[in-house]
Amino acid sequence: MKGLLYKNYLVTRKFYLIALLFFCIMALFMILIRLSMICGNISHDPETVEELSRTMWIFRYMPCSVILLSFSGYEGTVFTDLEAGWTKFSRTTSLSPYKIVGAYFLSKGIVLMVAYILCLLYLVIFCLSFGDEISLHYIGHITALFFLGLAIQYYNLLCYMFVNKAQTAQTIQALTGIIVAAVFNFYIYAKIDELQENPDIGLLEWLAQQFAPLKEHFFLISLLCAVIFTVGGYFLSVKGLERRKF
Repeated sequence: MKGLLYKNYLVTRKFYLIALLFFCIMALFMILIRLSMICGNISHDPETVEELSRTMWIFRYMPCSVILLSFSGYEGTVFTDLEAGWTKFSRTTSLSPYKIVGAYFLSKGIVLMVAYILCLLYLVIFCLSFGDEISLHYIGHITALFFLGLAIQYYNLLCYMFVNKAQTAQTIQALTGIIVAAVFNFYIYAKIDELQENPDIGLLEWLAQQFAPLKEHFFLISLLCAVIFTVGGYFLSVKGLERRKF
């Protein structure tokens, strides 16, 4: 199992290093804007400071979303192993499909856990640097994003285990994203008149208000999705590996 985990790390480490770099850039960008609101150019514009203060959730969660969703949205190991011949060779060894799939799931879980720890570290640094209170609600929202990332990454992994071409898996993922985006757009379009009736409110603040009821249940929904795709995705991925044609 250790060898399988190390193999998955070697295959994907470049992508994760790039995603980590983007996370650091985004985190630094948010901290610099927050600093400018206190003692920089933005501080001389009270209206802008007030507007940004109402959308502080972007500063707290945007870098976390970048690293969690980017880490969960990539699955390069399955088709790399397939193209290299490792998947076919592994079926001739003593490794069971449960161990092979388990290594994929465990390695992805470890990577996302590292991202989660980095998000918590960013939250602590951001709050302490500017004297903000570290609320349990902030930690809960980041944890909900972590659960959502687990659900997304294991859904992606399940798609890759059941098809023989990376393009097919990417098409399935793209269609899923289009469906989710379409539902989001229809929901927002139905309420767009509210934004026009209140021109004083900012777009981001208005969007936050639209999803305020969902925020109360976001943690439980994300946890439920993570459990379903972790357990169900694992056993279905084993079936997909057993049925794979070489």
